[in-house]
Amino acid sequence: MINPRPDIEHWWAAEAMIASYNHVYKVTYKTSYEVHGPIGISRYDGAPIASFQYEFLALSADTKRVMDALLSYPIPENKRYILDVFHQQPSSLSLKELYARYSHEFIRTGVILGLDLPAKTNTIPANVFRATTIQQAETANHSLTREGERIHVQTLRDKHIHSFYVEVDGEAVGWLQLVTIHPGVGYINQLYVLEAHRKKKLGTALVQHVHAYAAEIGLKQLVLVPTNLAIHLYRRLGYRPLLYFSAFRPMEETLSD
Repeated sequence: MINPRPDIEHWWAAEAMIASYNHVYKVTYKTSYEVHGPIGISRYDGAPIASFQYEFLALSADTKRVMDALLSYPIPENKRYILDVFHQQPSSLSLKELYARYSHEFIRTGVILGLDLPAKTNTIPANVFRATTIQQAETANHSLTREGERIHVQTLRDKHIHSFYVEVDGEAVGWLQLVTIHPGVGYINQLYVLEAHRKKKLGTALVQHVHAYAAEIGLKQLVLVPTNLAIHLYRRLGYRPLLYFSAFRPMEETLSD
């Protein structure tokens, strides 16, 4: 594979993330993704997953090429967007200053974590199950939906989306989603444990079970974008930063917020 970002060592991890989350959104919400020269474009329309309708991804290190492509893209009036720019180091003041020249404001920086999977793992928690039927998903959803979580039934028919749930006293109290559309690399798209059941190693059990499953089906690496709540769990399990991305938005958007 030709690396389109030679400035970023683990660009494959960004490719895996982009392919994976866009695949889940397409299956679940019928969103779309396309590559337009130096940018990738996720179109969310009315999908209930973001406060913006377009997400642009800088697939090139050339800021001018990225912004020329973005600004020439026909974005409908009154539609919001953000731009994600990938970088090797945790923070880059020069990057923020560069995009400020194009009237784009820095929002936040995220990290992509990765883990090299062992060929086999001996830790396979017994209270974690893979949802493969509508009945299993709906039974798990009976408790998960109390906090707005759901295993979407349409994902059960997709061979690249795997959903797992953890039980306590026969009730689902957390779940994890693994996406396997990128060759050799799995992407953990979702990890959630109900509030009343946190700090009981249930998130760890979900991740350990998925490690065993991923190794069994031949995956070599796992990647993910952690939430603030889960980042310490992943770091404890051996995940390490591979690269970073910073989100920007047009400065004029702040006027209407």
